[in-house]
Amino acid sequence: MRLFVPRIFALLLILSALGAGRRLAADEPASGYTGLYDRISRAVVGITRSDYPRERSRSSITHFGTGTLLDPVGLVLTSPTVVPEGSRNIDVYLHGGRVAPAVLIKVYPDKEVSLLQLKDFRRALPPGKKRLEYLRLGSSAALSVGDPLFSLGNAFGSIQSDDQVVMAAGVLSGIVELKEKHLESVYIGRALESTAALNNGMDGGPLVDARGRMVGLLILNFSQERWLGTAIPIDELKQLIEPHRSWFDDSLERASSLAGLELMNSHEGGKITVLRVSPGGAAASAGLRRGDVLRKFNGRKIESVPDFREVFHAARPGEQVRLEVVRDKTAIFINLTLWGRF
Repeated sequence: MRLFVPRIFALLLILSALGAGRRLAADEPASGYTGLYDRISRAVVGITRSDYPRERSRSSITHFGTGTLLDPVGLVLTSPTVVPEGSRNIDVYLHGGRVAPAVLIKVYPDKEVSLLQLKDFRRALPPGKKRLEYLRLGSSAALSVGDPLFSLGNAFGSIQSDDQVVMAAGVLSGIVELKEKHLESVYIGRALESTAALNNGMDGGPLVDARGRMVGLLILNFSQERWLGTAIPIDELKQLIEPHRSWFDDSLERASSLAGLELMNSHEGGKITVLRVSPGGAAASAGLRRGDVLRKFNGRKIESVPDFREVFHAARPGEQVRLEVVRDKTAIFINLTLWGRF
């Protein structure tokens, strides 16, 4: 028995180790990173622009690159290497071969950021869908060297030619300080360095963490000593992006819902339109309707969704607010009692 027990014990240790190995393997995606790709690739878009009128675009040079949808109503983040200041005739290529025109709404050259807005996101929707897929923003400060990262983009025009977003896997190899301009890039400063491939046409695209959140904006500048792909940390860009979000969601599905309301504003017309009023919510009970255009909140003129977000979050649960809206070209007033948080 003295010899038999240790053998059984050793066998149990081996089986336990094998079992632990199987559990670790079960934590990995069943087929590589296919699930992650399927979940995030539809938020990555191809972008083309022509410096000539559309009717002459076939004979003119068309520039292409990558962008990322940041909200469900068509805000697109890309780079000035793809869409520089003054660009026109911009087309965005989405999953399924759908193409939507876009307008350039802001360029931040030093941070290498260009922001676009689809002219009409409804025309870009896949059949049966009411919202576009978009990427959530992660935290670049939370990254450590060795963390897995993924680059996605329109490599060599793959999205508009083959309806395929290219994805490459790598790790964070370091955080570097770019001290000089390189290629078309003008960005100088802190950058994420990754072994995930950055091919022609992927500039302006997202660098994504293992949770599928955008942690960097892919750029053409890179460390000439190390020759790896680089991206601007997303934490440096959040304050630039936020004022241009044209979408507000306080629907009943959210734990912080006060009104049961979804809004968007048009960058071309400057109108804040009610996209959805949740049945049974505070906004519906007050009489607010889809298609209403908001003008004032407690007497304060509201000109953008960020304006509305500021005054809305300053209000207290249970407070009654007075909205001025336009319905069928007529101004009306609606008293809305905000619900408590639950």
